[in-house]
Order: sequence, then C-alpha cells, then structure tokens
Amino acid sequence: MIKSILEISLFIFISTYVFGGDNVENKAVSSYKPVKYVAFSADTEAYFTPVNFEQFQGEYTSEIIKVCELHDIPFTWLIIVDKHHVETRAMAEKHYPLRKHIDEFSLHAHFKWFIMSHSDDFESFKMPENRIQWLTDAKNAIKHAGLPKPRTFRYGGGDSQANFYHIEDIKFLIDKLGIRNFLFSEENLQNVIGIGSVTHLHNNVWEIDGKRKVTLLSTCVYLDVDEEVVIRKIYERLDSADYAVIGCHDYRKNVPVNMHKAIEAINEKYSVRYVTIDQLGKLIRKGKVKNPI
Repeated sequence: MIKSILEISLFIFISTYVFGGDNVENKAVSSYKPVKYVAFSADTEAYFTPVNFEQFQGEYTSEIIKVCELHDIPFTWLIIVDKHHVETRAMAEKHYPLRKHIDEFSLHAHFKWFIMSHSDDFESFKMPENRIQWLTDAKNAIKHAGLPKPRTFRYGGGDSQANFYHIEDIKFLIDKLGIRNFLFSEENLQNVIGIGSVTHLHNNVWEIDGKRKVTLLSTCVYLDVDEEVVIRKIYERLDSADYAVIGCHDYRKNVPVNMHKAIEAINEKYSVRYVTIDQLGKLIRKGKVKNPI
C-alpha cells in the first residue's frame, strides 16, 4: 500500500513537470515582483506647530513610529530647527533613544520663518550670511542635543526657489512635492548667489564649484492627502523608477493610517527594500539605483 502511494505521488510529480511545465513557468513569471527602494520621511514640525495645534503636538509622531515597528522599516526625520530648538529637544529626548540605530535624523529648513527680520530680507545683501549662521546654529543645536550629524536636507516653504544658496556639507537634497528646485535649474543657476559653477555628473548627482557633491532627490507624494491619491502616486512613481521618496508632515492625523496602507499596497505589488534617505542617496551615488530627474 505504501509503495502504491509513493508510485502515485511520483507519477503526479513527474506529470506536473513534463506536461504542465509551461504552467509552472508562467506561474513563476507572474509571481515575479520588481525590486524597488522606498524611503519614508517627515518634515518634523509636530512639536513646533502653532499654539492652536497644541492639543495634538507630537501625538502622531509616536503613531508613525508604531507603523515603522509593525513593518520593521527605517524612517528619515527632517527636523525643523526653530529659534527655541523645541523640535530638536523633543526628537532627542522622546524619539531618538528608541530609533537611533534604525532611523535617520536630519534637517528641514524654513528660512523665511527664522531669518527674516523685515519684509525685504530676501533682497538683502545679508541673506547669504544669515543662512550660513542659521545652518551653523541648527547643526550646533542638533549636536548639543546628542543627535547625529545631519546628512539630508529639505528646503521648506518654497525656499529652494530663492536665489540664495547655502547648504554647506549636506549630501542629499530633497525636492518638495510639486516645487522645481531653482538652484539646479540651468536657466536660473547663473543668478544664484553662492554658486560659481555646477556640473551634472551622473544619476542626478551634481558637483558644486568643482569640489562638493549634492544628490538631488524628488518626493512623489505626501501622506497628508487622501489614501487613493497616495497609492496612485506611489504606483506611478515606482512603475517608472527604481525608488520612491514618500514624505509627510508629522502633525497630520491621517499620516500613520495612510502610511500603513501604503506599505501594504507597495509590498503586494513590488519586492521592496525600505531605506533611509541617506542610505538611498549612497546607493544612487554608487549607481546601484537609477535616479531619474
């Protein structure tokens, strides 16, 4: 009896490969998922938001972390460094101890908020000097709080369209959704104060004044919008590129839920490797990930 069962099993096994080989191959092909790299980031302003937002300051930051833990993924926190360093201290004290070996902690700048002393400051000769001082103070605040040196940077409030440039030793510059970066636009570069020359090396990696390299990345969608829009924009991006940067504001109630649903949708369609912005930038510079402009 045992021998008969073994013979039948062997016959079925052989038949599957001899007569149903095409089906097996088609199934293997249909189950293939392209490898994609995905980085989630937040413009961290939850603790700095205006007083009328006080009832939920920081609440959704913790919820975002819970989603990260659930799916075992890293996250990039782009910290807005305000005049009183509220956001920096909150990140350092409340979230960094838990995520310091997993996440990236970098910078998000709203120069208009913090360095304008009067309405015409953007036409002032002091603007480059003010930006240099602000960034120096911001990095000192981050260092003083015990956070690591920032490597990633995002301009806020359309600041990337101003004709003043200074990001010092930051390696990876992230474009805000829907805003074309003024500094890396060929028709505008000659008018940018603080840049002598820019060379596009490869893979959207730029060399400034023959010495410093900046990798320009783009955000495909913010998690703040409706879930359907989030999923559609992510699919559109990943169907045409090897990576997607997905942003958010960490004080929006729908962000954690949309992030969870986005991860589930991405995982179902693609073979995904979740990375920080810094990790993604390094892969792009090495040419391991394509970086379409």
